[in-house]
Amino acid sequence: MAGLYIHVPFCRQACHYCDFHFSTRLDTMEALVEAIVTEASMRLHMDRSWNDISFNTLYLGGGTPSLLPSNLLKRMVLEVTQVMGIHHDALDEFTLEANPEDMSEDKIKAWIDLGVRRLSVGVQTFDDPTLRWMNRAHTGQQAVDALVRAQRCGVESMSMDLIYGVPTSRNWEFDVRTALGLPLQHLSAYALMVEPNTVLGSRVGKGEQREAPESHVVQAYDMLCNHMHSAGWEHYETSNWAAPSTMVDRPFHRALHNSSYWSGKPYLALGPGAHGFHHTTRYANVANNPRYIRAIQQGVLAQTVEHLSHVDRYNEALMTGLRTADGISPQSLAQAWGMRPDVQEAEVWSRLVREGRLTALSGGRYRIPEVHWITGDQVAASLFCVSET
Repeated sequence: MAGLYIHVPFCRQACHYCDFHFSTRLDTMEALVEAIVTEASMRLHMDRSWNDISFNTLYLGGGTPSLLPSNLLKRMVLEVTQVMGIHHDALDEFTLEANPEDMSEDKIKAWIDLGVRRLSVGVQTFDDPTLRWMNRAHTGQQAVDALVRAQRCGVESMSMDLIYGVPTSRNWEFDVRTALGLPLQHLSAYALMVEPNTVLGSRVGKGEQREAPESHVVQAYDMLCNHMHSAGWEHYETSNWAAPSTMVDRPFHRALHNSSYWSGKPYLALGPGAHGFHHTTRYANVANNPRYIRAIQQGVLAQTVEHLSHVDRYNEALMTGLRTADGISPQSLAQAWGMRPDVQEAEVWSRLVREGRLTALSGGRYRIPEVHWITGDQVAASLFCVSET
């Protein structure tokens, strides 16, 4: 099974912290949609192995896919899925990223009619001064109203994004409590990252803005973990929580598409700035709308391709696995890649277990305890294999 990702690189305005590829020029929407449909056909013809793969999730990200007019969004989805032989009824999950200011009743109903069953809503905070500091285009009340409206319209599942570790006076506990009072099945929360090619990065670089102290970030994460645990949600990945489900075979509402990323399954990605992965190859499309469109019109995939070694795959499996509650199996890693961390880095492994930064699960698996998850990437990196042996 595999995932299909479509990157829709348009935003109403630029969030000051965001370094994802996007454009606020909206006059190329139609040409971009045509190029994405053409890219889907090109990839299937240029790499026949994609034709043998079943796609069970579809994720529309960005950018802001909800910004696309409903007719263009429908055209893109129907034509891409037709090219790829995907039937909506066969999808286990169909997610659309949306911003609150785009979530009118008409649009929501159009998304549902198209087959969207899950919305991932970019809220970030309910505090209006902080939203203005971020340069978001909605208010806190608009976010609340949008989520309630989506539930009333019949959206089956909703996820929401929040950002913590923000150097403003916003009340983080209020954000968490507000989120738990909304009709959500999933929550993603990320620490604010200061990226160099952003407005925030520029301000920090010039000394005009200070980052939040590390202690503030840790405190916010701990508070979030405690509130979500008390509410009965499953903390199944460092930055992701799933609400309880009534489904027997799926007790919590985990994000299926993202879970595929973390488990190393293939995913085909379309659109400028999109990254795809298959077997031992990862590709990244050019993050420039005009260059992407022009290349596709000329029958060329404007991309960079990386060929991954066994060491690369092993290290990635360590990193992504240790970000999850399911953890890693040293034996499974050895079977897949010929290496296991308790042998490759035996001394480091023993120390981590002794310190309680790695704990044993059933079936020979190990995970990083929740209390250490905020620094979990450091644990994983300390177990990396440096070179082929």
